Amino acid sequence: MQNVRAMKEIIKINRHKYIYLASITEPEDNSLCLIITEATSDGSEEDIKIGESLISSSRAIESVSGCAAYKLLFEDYISYNVTNESYAQDAEQDKYTGKLVRIYEHSAYLQYVGASTFATQEYPGPFIHYGFCCLNHCIDVVSVNAPMVTTSVLA
Repeated sequence: MQNVRAMKEIIKINRHKYIYLASITEPEDNSLCLIITEATSDGSEEDIKIGESLISSSRAIESVSGCAAYKLLFEDYISYNVTNESYAQDAEQDKYTGKLVRIYEHSAYLQYVGASTFATQEYPGPFIHYGFCCLNHCIDVVSVNAPMVTTSVLA
């Protein structure tokens, strides 16, 4: 039942155009909590000058009142990694479903976890690679259990 609820919430997150990582914490040893917020570019247009270049009709992308917020709690994990979005790239072997929240069937990160840990499909059991493609951050989480997801709206 938890996996069904998590998948429904992941589908909702994937409907957004942009998301931000608002917070990443370990509330207890070996648990991981991500707070992800919807972001929008609905603000007023403005011109931005960078050096000698003028970029006109730009809009800030930001989380504002009324945007959705998601708390994703992994009660345990095998591994997680945070990458600066500016340096993130898909690997040739990556195969996944989803857009902003990806569930990987194959990935370079899963290969890394397989090579650098003794985690296997037998112990601790079948695990999944979740990828969160946020503005500024890309977070990879490998866990046996789906996250518990709660949803709210920014005030």
